[in-house]
Amino acid sequence: MFLRNQFKSVGMFKLPLVKRQEISLEDVSLIGYDKVNQSNDYKSIVHFFLDDYKFESIYNNPEKKIEALRQFKAVLTPDFSMFVEMPVALQLFATFKNRWVGAYLQEQGIKVIPTVRWGDLTSFNFCFDGIEKGSIVAVSTIGVKKQKSHFMLGYNEMLSRIKPSKIICYGKPFDEMKGDIIKVDYAKTNNLQKSNSGLYIKTFYGYVERTLSQKGGGSANGQNSGNPEHIRLPTKAKPNSVMTLYRNGKKIRDRYYDKKGRAKKNIDYTDHGNPKDHPKVPHEHFWDWSDPDNPIRSKTDD
Repeated sequence: MFLRNQFKSVGMFKLPLVKRQEISLEDVSLIGYDKVNQSNDYKSIVHFFLDDYKFESIYNNPEKKIEALRQFKAVLTPDFSMFVEMPVALQLFATFKNRWVGAYLQEQGIKVIPTVRWGDLTSFNFCFDGIEKGSIVAVSTIGVKKQKSHFMLGYNEMLSRIKPSKIICYGKPFDEMKGDIIKVDYAKTNNLQKSNSGLYIKTFYGYVERTLSQKGGGSANGQNSGNPEHIRLPTKAKPNSVMTLYRNGKKIRDRYYDKKGRAKKNIDYTDHGNPKDHPKVPHEHFWDWSDPDNPIRSKTDD
């Protein structure tokens, strides 16, 4: 059993400190945490811009992947989801897990780059803590185009508070973003091609805004396209609630949560770009929580 307070902590909420490290950032390339066992591109940096269920085990059971992670140039801290409508306590816990994993990996001799994530304005009280000033940091602009003003508010606060030496930006930076920015191309990182519509398949990475029409959830107004398989909703939320995602004003997914707040069912309103496996639209996917650290969503229609 890990002691969760074994690292130096800072700030009002005593978040574990991720220390500043010198890391070469020439020819930066990223690889998803879910691909580390399938790749020998050890010059890459491991990222967590993925569905939370694909990496929740890095907090619950971090020892399993230590040897695999050691082989790579560096590791970003996990990007645990922080939605605007989440209770502040959950936003704080997401930040704590991000920093704890970073401090733990550094203790294991792995070079770490903090991923910075903010939720609502209240989160500004803690979401920039636990990162040593002058550090290299990582952010993402994927899915936040329609929340640009809020993103920039947090981004500028991050510049003021952390004063990062360099900023790895996963996705196209906004023109207003200042600092020494290293752009990482989303499509190239994920080996994606443009669709006929000229849009990339994208991972939703942004903010959920509260809407009165959605019980226990909200509309995800990030700019999303392509395969909803990669669009992010949390695997845990308010018990017996429903969260909904929209793309360009069109509903693409409902996620239902059980009495424990765990995802139990998705109703998807697209064929995921794969009509052979998903001939029915809408269709359902169910969640298997046999392994609490690694819940699995069924891949085919149930």
